[in-house]
Amino acid sequence: MGGVEVSDGCSERCGVGPHRSGAVAADRSWTRVGAAQAGFPVRPVGPRRVGTALSRPLARLLRARSGAAPAHARHRRAQGGKGWVYDRIRALVGDGLVTAEGPPHAMHRRMIQPAFRSTRIASYMDVMNREATEMARSWQPGQAVAVDRAVAELAGMVVARSLCSSAHMPARTARRLAFLNTSVLKVMSARSLLPASAWERLPLPSTRRTTAHVAEFHHLVDDLIARYRADDTDHGDLLSVLLAARDEDTGSAMTDRQIHSEITTLFVAGIETTSAALAGAFYELARHPDVEQRVVAELREVLAGRAPALDDLPRLDYTQRFLREVLRRYGIWFLMRRAVDDLEWRGWRIPAGTTLLFSPYALHHDTGLYPDPTRIDPDRWLDDDRPREAFLPFSTGPRGCMGESFAWAELTVVLAVVLSRWRLRPAPGSVVRRVASSSVRPEPLRMIVEPR
Repeated sequence: MGGVEVSDGCSERCGVGPHRSGAVAADRSWTRVGAAQAGFPVRPVGPRRVGTALSRPLARLLRARSGAAPAHARHRRAQGGKGWVYDRIRALVGDGLVTAEGPPHAMHRRMIQPAFRSTRIASYMDVMNREATEMARSWQPGQAVAVDRAVAELAGMVVARSLCSSAHMPARTARRLAFLNTSVLKVMSARSLLPASAWERLPLPSTRRTTAHVAEFHHLVDDLIARYRADDTDHGDLLSVLLAARDEDTGSAMTDRQIHSEITTLFVAGIETTSAALAGAFYELARHPDVEQRVVAELREVLAGRAPALDDLPRLDYTQRFLREVLRRYGIWFLMRRAVDDLEWRGWRIPAGTTLLFSPYALHHDTGLYPDPTRIDPDRWLDDDRPREAFLPFSTGPRGCMGESFAWAELTVVLAVVLSRWRLRPAPGSVVRRVASSSVRPEPLRMIVEPR
């Protein structure tokens, strides 16, 4: 999946390195990513002007007060919308949780909440374990595996199988949905990063193929919804929860169109961040054998060879701290919010309607919050006294990711399953880059699997 290459150091291409206090800055084609010094530098992005917000100052911005009201992400007046990027991808994914705004977003969030209760997460963990085990069993000693692609396919299968029981979704359909979702992500990424989408209308073979894949994805989703409607049975999966959901105020159910949007959103959100983090985890474990040794030792001690259960997660303390480091290094690289009313912050006037672009990636690499930020150090999370807003792998506030518990469970399960069988090492001669699409990820990631 294409993206923008990210550098951890200063370079002519990347301007001031992302580990410095600052913001994601963009030139006209968004082909360069850097970190501007604190403030709100405004740069043209095609026909638009984008105000960029910050790394360590972002944490203060999230807590700042404008008069008597909190500013920006906790400021209701700054939460009228998510920005023009989300306006453009709405046509692709619909009004799901990622793109919905205002009262519809709040209503959808209430209705979908039951799908992510702890009892449901526990059942999804069985799916995660089965899919991770199938992936691990398919590998052979000494095999060179494209790990970035393998974990993306795995994440897609986990979403597909959590969404729909095997009785209603044959394995070939689940795999096809996971595969087609890569085209959905490509289009979404292009619409997010490029100033114009005219290229989508060019009669190129690749464009026609991608368009056909997106159409097939939507057709398969519609077919699933129709079959579940006809069956009218609770199968204990995500789609059953969505069909049974009722608004607590009106008692109304979601329409097929709304459910379609939520399913598309679940695929997009449930694959991109998780697969980036899994690829980052295996890459960093190979680079830090001391960390790998401690993670493997803890998994063996706590799990004793069995699959992780939900109540095991708090007991896997070092593993969870390692995953926090992975999410810090390989997480979302930018988010957007749109101001509803005029705001003022540190002398800057922010007119209503302004789209604010801020970078969790830059925040997570701020030297004032994370000394030596490019180093993987799970112990930096011991006795952590950083502000809550200093770590935003799943955003924050009322627009924070509802699938956060799902993601933590999946990361832990996959790590436990793979590390119980295999040791992964970089393939000879491989060159790994850190690339940003919506999340930062290592690619291409070819690794040799060795029996443990």
